[in-house]
Amino acid sequence: MKKFYFPLHTVLNYKQQVLDNLRNEQAQIISDIVKSEKRIESLQSQDRSWAAELHEKRMQGMTVLEMGTYEKYLHNLRVREKLEKEALAQLEERKEEKRKQVVAAKTETASIELLKEKKMAQYEYQLQKSEELFIEEFVSNVRSKAMQEQSM
Repeated sequence: MKKFYFPLHTVLNYKQQVLDNLRNEQAQIISDIVKSEKRIESLQSQDRSWAAELHEKRMQGMTVLEMGTYEKYLHNLRVREKLEKEALAQLEERKEEKRKQVVAAKTETASIELLKEKKMAQYEYQLQKSEELFIEEFVSNVRSKAMQEQSM
């Protein structure tokens, strides 16, 4: 019997490559999310630190110019934090979209793999049946030869 051949093998390989690429893209997005979260934490930490320093200097006394400089810097930090949070929200949306794409690709790949497994099981069943048939014919031929030799 000929070797097992799955006609959708190239399609399965392609789908697996697509799935791998989607997973890599998903991992990159998650990495970007982690970096964005760290930047937000850093901005929040700087905001708290500068706000505390501004409060302390106000208690000690400071010029209007210094106070304006601190407040502008704090405003700038808060604007950067807001922008970073918006970017993070977009990354979260991209992550969700990519997750849906990965799930769809997994489903497609799994269905083709299931079909391959069924075809392989059918092939193995047919192989087993053909081997059993061959053995039966062989035994039958041996018996008939033995009977012919006995009758001579």
